Amino acid sequence: MGEVPLTDRIRRGPRAAPGNERGQSLVELGLMLPLILVLVIGVIEVSAAFNSYIAVVSAGRDGARLGSKGAASDSEIQALVVKDLGNLRGTTPASNVTITRPTVNSLPAIEVQACYDHRTLLQVPLILPKIYRLCSQTTMPLLN
Repeated sequence: MGEVPLTDRIRRGPRAAPGNERGQSLVELGLMLPLILVLVIGVIEVSAAFNSYIAVVSAGRDGARLGSKGAASDSEIQALVVKDLGNLRGTTPASNVTITRPTVNSLPAIEVQACYDHRTLLQVPLILPKIYRLCSQTTMPLLN
């Protein structure tokens, strides 16, 4: 009477008794959740930094394009770049925009360097720096 039929032993497999694995999924979640959160936060931070970098490149290119036409002064070019960078979080001082007029292949050109201090969304000490400095430099020949 006390013996379990062979068919029941085959169905159960090598387990001792059903219900011994109740907390397994909670333990697995507890082990994997920190790793998953770090990966998700990393993706978000890299995406935000890349978006800011694209905006910096675009602003510098717009300033160089305006300067290459020869009709704008350095202060107007600087104002355009600062205005374009105004779409990003925080403010960008005009000192982060540098305009020079080099000679490239014996042709006059304009060079615009735009920089932006990107602040991370989650400022985690010892893991992520609080500020990334993103810079872009664009050189275009003068068209006149």
